Amino acid sequence: MKTKISLIGVLSMFLIFFFCSSCTQKGKESGKVAKIENTLKSVSFLYDSVKVEPASVLSMLDGINNAIDSIGYPDAGYKLWLVEGDSVTKFRFLLEGYWPNQALYDTIHKNILYRNAFNRGNKIWSGINNISYHRFSLVK
Repeated sequence: MKTKISLIGVLSMFLIFFFCSSCTQKGKESGKVAKIENTLKSVSFLYDSVKVEPASVLSMLDGINNAIDSIGYPDAGYKLWLVEGDSVTKFRFLLEGYWPNQALYDTIHKNILYRNAFNRGNKIWSGINNISYHRFSLVK
């Protein structure tokens, strides 16, 4: 009888250990999100003729970034930088875009979700002029 109880106890411990370890492994695997390396960067220097609030521009870019996430590229999108210093008078904002590659840049910019989000910012864009636009490719 004692042997039977001991055997049941050992089997129970083995099953508990087996299920706990498999659950832990699944949790680790599901927590991994495939990141796409961004190999293309766009940089625009923007002149603000009407003194748009940076929070308004940032809010608009959040909408565009959410659209890019919805398209399926959460590692791509825009960051807004406020230019500081008295020596810089020709531009106020630096708009940084980060993209997986040229093909996905084109795919994102042609997508209706991106275009709709971008067009919702027309009121803000109307007071901001793009002084220069540059693209950079990552050297590997």
